[in-house]
Amino acid sequence: MAHMIPLAHALDDSHLSPAVPAPAVPAPAAPAPAAPAPVGAAALLAAGTTRYHHPHYLRVEQSDPDQVRFFFREFTGRESEPSSPLEMYRDPALTSEQCTMIGRQYTAARVLWSKRRMRVQAAPLLETAALRWSAWTIAHDTMMSRFVEFATLPDDRWRSQVLRLLDAHRVARQMAADWDDIAEQLAVVVDDQHSAVNDWSDEVDLAVVAAELGVDVKGWLVDHISAYRATPYYRHDTPLVARLVKTIDEQRARLADVAHLTADHDTGRQLAPNRL
Repeated sequence: MAHMIPLAHALDDSHLSPAVPAPAVPAPAAPAPAAPAPVGAAALLAAGTTRYHHPHYLRVEQSDPDQVRFFFREFTGRESEPSSPLEMYRDPALTSEQCTMIGRQYTAARVLWSKRRMRVQAAPLLETAALRWSAWTIAHDTMMSRFVEFATLPDDRWRSQVLRLLDAHRVARQMAADWDDIAEQLAVVVDDQHSAVNDWSDEVDLAVVAAELGVDVKGWLVDHISAYRATPYYRHDTPLVARLVKTIDEQRARLADVAHLTADHDTGRQLAPNRL
C-alpha cells in the first residue's frame, strides 16, 4: 500500500526541495549624528551682533563653559543706564543664544556703571555728611554735659541750668534733622545702586566707597531709604531724630521727677516729656 510522506518543504517543478534561505542579518545602524560643538561666547557676539553691543564693550573671555567675563571701557557714571536694546528681540537674524549673551553683556555693563555712578554721586554727599556728623556730635555731647551738670549744681542755679539744657535740646534736634537730611540722600544713592544690580554680591557698601575717599564713617547712622520716607498712615521721626527724642524724653522725665520730689510742681509739669 502506498504511504504519503509529508515534506518539510514543497517540491519545485524538478521535484527537488528548494534550498533553505540564509537567515537575514540586520543592517548595521547608522551612526548617530555628532552633537554640535558648543558655541563660545566670543563667537555668539561676532560680527552679526555688533550693532547691539554697548558702546563701552570691548571683548568677552570665556574661562569655562559656564563662566564668561566682559570687558568695557571705563564708565564715568554719568552715562544713561545700560539696558538691552529691544530691537534685538525682533531681529530674525539673531538666535536666542545670541540674545541671551547680549543680555548678559548689558547686565555686566550695568553693574560696572552702577558702581561708578554711586562713587560719583556719593563723593560730595560724604564730604557734607562728615561736617554735619561733626556738628551733630558736638551738639549731642553738649546736651549730655548740660544734663550731667545737674548732679553738682547748687539749688539756686537749678532753674538756669534747665534753660541751658532746653536750649541744648533744641540745637541737638536741629543738628539731628540736618544729619537725617544728608543721610537720606546717601540712602537714596545706596538704594539706586542696589536696585540696578541683580545679585547681592554686586552691591556696594557705603563704607567701602567712603574708605576709598578717605572719609571715616564709623558711628554714622544711615538707615534704609524706607526709614526716611513718610507713610500715608502715620508720621514718624527720621532715624537720628527719633533716637534723640527718646533721650530728650528720658532727661525731661528724670528732671520732672526731681522737681515733683522737691515740691516744685510747676517746673515738674513744664518738664514733663513732650516732643519739641
